[in-house]
Amino acid sequence: MKLINYISRRYVIYAIFILLIAIPVFYFSLQYLMLKSLDENINHQKNWIEKKLKTTNPDNFTSFENSILVRPSNTSKTFDSLYSRPVFIPDDNEIVMHRILISNTLVNGKPYEIRIQKSMIEDEDLLNSILLLQLGLVVLLLTGLMVINLQLSKKLWKPFNDIVSKLKVYRVDSDDNYQFMPTNIEEFKNLGNSIKELTKRNQKLYKTQKEFTENASHELQTPIAVMQGKVELLMQTSPISQEQAELIEEISLAGNKMQRLNRTLLLLTKIENNQFPNTEKLFVNNKVQKLLNQYEEPAQQKNLQWEILLNNEIEITANPILIDILIGNILSNAIRHSENGYLISVKTVQQSLVIANHGKKELNEKDLFQRFKKQSENTNSIGLGLEMSQKICDLYHFKIQYHFDKSQHIFTIIFN
Repeated sequence: MKLINYISRRYVIYAIFILLIAIPVFYFSLQYLMLKSLDENINHQKNWIEKKLKTTNPDNFTSFENSILVRPSNTSKTFDSLYSRPVFIPDDNEIVMHRILISNTLVNGKPYEIRIQKSMIEDEDLLNSILLLQLGLVVLLLTGLMVINLQLSKKLWKPFNDIVSKLKVYRVDSDDNYQFMPTNIEEFKNLGNSIKELTKRNQKLYKTQKEFTENASHELQTPIAVMQGKVELLMQTSPISQEQAELIEEISLAGNKMQRLNRTLLLLTKIENNQFPNTEKLFVNNKVQKLLNQYEEPAQQKNLQWEILLNNEIEITANPILIDILIGNILSNAIRHSENGYLISVKTVQQSLVIANHGKKELNEKDLFQRFKKQSENTNSIGLGLEMSQKICDLYHFKIQYHFDKSQHIFTIIFN
């Protein structure tokens, strides 16, 4: 939810809540005041009639449509009864709500019944008009407040949206000097200045790290290559004892592993820094088929069989080199860690690539994709292949999952 909607929604909910309470309270309060005023007027008329009855005949008080009626009473008990009741008006052919006072009083020792009725239609019309006017003003007020709030908020948040849009395309390996929209809002000024400083520090740290990684990799390649060359020359010298030959072979293997480790760490750093910006549309099935052809020889050496079910065509946008590394790492792991003579399954299911190989025991999924967390006894493994696959998946928002089922190590790459 956008912040502007989040704030506006609360304003509107609060306003509606207050109005739902205020409008009925206002209506009934106004109705009470009008009834009170009407009742006071009726009582004043009653008091005036009581005074006039001392000198005037009761028949003189009968008014139009019997709105005032005075007649002798059969009881000497005095009382007042005030109530509202609908009354049919023949001339208008309609029923109108009236306020009625019936008062039994004694005047000069004689009991009289005074009946006064007043139409409430004018008061009701006035009350309804006031209510409609109030509702109209409330709707106009709410609409105006919402429009003003939205317009002000859009204008107010433009600098913030400008910062967000530029951060979306921010690259740490770029030398761009970000300039944000000028604003008078102090908070947005501080935010823009803080982000400028942060991007500059990140770019500086990135360049330092990149230079160190490249220099370290370059400097390591030379002594490793020299060492490998010297070991090969040493192997050609004679005489060499059996013990010396074994030691030389171990040095050669360690040198090869160091060389692979150096290349892999450099590649990991490049992936983490997103130094593979070039992307293109790729078909996963084609990539898998080409890699299977490349791994045919090592699979034959272990007498492994392929079960290939590439039914679903999966199209993605990514760097082709990284996708080769991603799928190749899983396939090479399946070959390396599978026992001789077993089956390796490669299939596509919807938007996923599933690779399964035979295994004796389940791997620890918690440590499986972490750096240098090897879970096999293979000395040739450097413990970085699965972590590299995880980094590539993170880069393109793919998912890589592992589970163990029926003596099968199953790796699933989900291409979202």
